[in-house]
Amino acid sequence: MTAARSGPAFSLHDIPFSTHGSWFGISPVLAEKTRSEDLHLVSHQNGMHAILRFTPLDATTGARAATRVAATPGLLSWTGAGGRIGLAYASPETVRLRGEGLGLRITAAADILTPFTGTYFHRDPVAAAHVFTSYETGRRYRVTVLSGSVAEVSGTQALGSGERGLTLTQMPAGSGKRPWRNWTAHDAPMPLRRRSTRSWRRPITPSPPSPTRWPRGVRPTPRPPNSPRTSCGRPRSARWPSSPARRC
Repeated sequence: MTAARSGPAFSLHDIPFSTHGSWFGISPVLAEKTRSEDLHLVSHQNGMHAILRFTPLDATTGARAATRVAATPGLLSWTGAGGRIGLAYASPETVRLRGEGLGLRITAAADILTPFTGTYFHRDPVAAAHVFTSYETGRRYRVTVLSGSVAEVSGTQALGSGERGLTLTQMPAGSGKRPWRNWTAHDAPMPLRRRSTRSWRRPITPSPPSPTRWPRGVRPTPRPPNSPRTSCGRPRSARWPSSPARRC
């Protein structure tokens, strides 16, 4: 995480924490006249939708930690008695967190998953990441742990109602170990249809056309000299001199 630029502090209840070109921000405001105690990742794709919920945890007990939230133009932080968590934008599609002495619980904001609404949660074994798929926005939010550990994962591939998310833990403050840079959340579009299998095949190089071959034992009849030519290379019929030439 790069050093945050200095700037005036502002209230997240009035201005969401975001960056230029991003379609999501961090804010406790979920909708009109709807506010939450926890900060949420709120997307503006296809409307305004709360996607992820951030809950700071005590590293020793695992209970919810009492923290104070502060925001500047370059850094958002949770500060408590046991440690601190910082959040900053690495790019318009990626946020990065770093903490020391506190844990962090990341869960889907929607507790109910239907065929049309909600958030599907699963682990990607190839990328070693946890993915939240939002049906409202049509986007995928990938959570990647850079250092630290995942203490608990709940609701993987679960349907219906229930909590879906993961808990990130860290060593207590002052332990002498390197502070963790917890995770990156990448906002990526969700493919609406599977790619055609034709794109998986090797491109086919067309072979040159083969010369015309006559059947065995058959040879073309030579055309008599000074005979009228038709479209088929044969003379016109003497029986119907005025008939048009037949095409092959």
